[in-house]
Amino acid sequence: MGVVYRAYDPELDRDVALKSVRIEGADAQQKMSNEQYLAREARAAARLQHPHTVAVHDFFSTGDRAFIVMELVRGGSLEAFIAMGDFSDHAFILRVLRETAMALDAAHAAGIVHRDIKPGNILFDETGRVKIADFGIARLTHGAATTQTAQGVGTTSGTLSYMSPEQIRGEALDGRADQFSLAVVAYQIITGQLPFTGETWIAQSYKTLNEAPVPPSQLVAGLPSAVDRALGIALSKQAAERFPSCTAFVDALAGGTMAAAPAKAKKEKSRTAVLLLAPIVLLCTAVIGFLIWRGMRTIQAPVASAPAPVAVEPAAPPKPPPPAGEESLSLVLDGNPVAFAQIQPGRFVMGCNTCQQGQVPEHMVEISRGFQMGRTEVTGKQWNAVMTGKATGSDKPKVNISWNDTQTFLAKLNALGDGFHYRLPTEAEWEYCARAGDPADVPRNLLDVAWTSDNAEGELREVATAKMSNLWGLYDMLGNASEWVHDWVDEEYYTKSPARDPRGPASGTVRAFRGGNANAGGMVASYVWRFGDAPSAKGEFVGFRIVRERK
Repeated sequence: MGVVYRAYDPELDRDVALKSVRIEGADAQQKMSNEQYLAREARAAARLQHPHTVAVHDFFSTGDRAFIVMELVRGGSLEAFIAMGDFSDHAFILRVLRETAMALDAAHAAGIVHRDIKPGNILFDETGRVKIADFGIARLTHGAATTQTAQGVGTTSGTLSYMSPEQIRGEALDGRADQFSLAVVAYQIITGQLPFTGETWIAQSYKTLNEAPVPPSQLVAGLPSAVDRALGIALSKQAAERFPSCTAFVDALAGGTMAAAPAKAKKEKSRTAVLLLAPIVLLCTAVIGFLIWRGMRTIQAPVASAPAPVAVEPAAPPKPPPPAGEESLSLVLDGNPVAFAQIQPGRFVMGCNTCQQGQVPEHMVEISRGFQMGRTEVTGKQWNAVMTGKATGSDKPKVNISWNDTQTFLAKLNALGDGFHYRLPTEAEWEYCARAGDPADVPRNLLDVAWTSDNAEGELREVATAKMSNLWGLYDMLGNASEWVHDWVDEEYYTKSPARDPRGPASGTVRAFRGGNANAGGMVASYVWRFGDAPSAKGEFVGFRIVRERK
């Protein structure tokens, strides 16, 4: 129903989300009706002052457009988490469901029904906390009276896969419709599939209205039958048969001891994902000759026999605790903001046992200190803002720059004296951030998160557009432009690197860069592939992103 931009509010010195919607109509009366509808939407959302809802700051209109100014949520979404395909962390699932339920119950107490609860509207802030977005088709209820904030009485606004039966029928709704949608989300993140699916709108609607879903315990080994009962009640066809609140539903799930499911299942699933991807990674050796980055030298050697797997469980997707205090997460350069993600310390398995020599062996790495990682690659506009003082140019990645050029850029940033030290990420930091907890070598939803030659037609794209962020809220880690990192290159480094905060060899002749790009095939857009070139070399698809930390 509109487009959402990241915007900068110079008066209050903060980044915001700006939702823009066209309000022109067939005539003046329709235009006024559309504007009033959007104003009601803004008022509905602004009434909710809850830590797990996206705050609305302002509403205004001009010409044929209306604008809603909202809190900018900097993390990823539940949709991105689902795309990773790991549904074994039941403690995390319960936390997400509980925080969502708390916000929905608060909305229902205020007389507001969301009507479009789905993974794409369940966001995470930079600390991992839930933020529910888009109350844009909400309905305000005041006792027996109802104010419609969707266009037209009796419409079925929402997303069909998550709609309640009464919503499909176009009936009056209350908070139990949101509970049904939340139960669909819960079913999906517990089992990995939706409870009701159909090839057509009619088939989908029929199943939601008439059929019972497969009990989750038949899909997930070791899942208690009490989870079946809790989901069965929340997915009842009749609203009156559901729980009295969304929180009561989540309490019933928690009482079903979901967390008691065997913990080893997660380890086995993660390891299986790596093994299944091994043939794909091995194919990379056959296509490496097609890499056409000018002046690039790929780190390569005959494929070594696979070392024994690391006898540790890969790190779970990041769910960091809230920070001790507020921290700036943006840098404004000539009116152009550079956004950062707060990265918490953690441990992960780096490298690959079935890849080329430069990528082996798998080894556990600890990142012991938090830092801020640029959410996107440095753009041409940001480059010019630092190098010339004017934010001119494009929002595509700045490329055709050498590693040495990045150091000139960073020196100018460090001369700002803003209390931060700016630098390139190390290889370990880059892979930690790119993985965002994913134990595989290539994300299952690669084309959803990366611009490669398979979907970019050999052209750089504007950063943070069209593709999803990862769970850290980082964009284009595996595509668009490859990225210079700090380290010198040594093919044997992984066999001797320290387990804590590795920074690469002390010296060398080749600097590393990581990630695929818009002119390279998806096979090299992996977390583990390493490339390198002379510090003075430039490539038309090689750029960089920056890290900063408090001095």
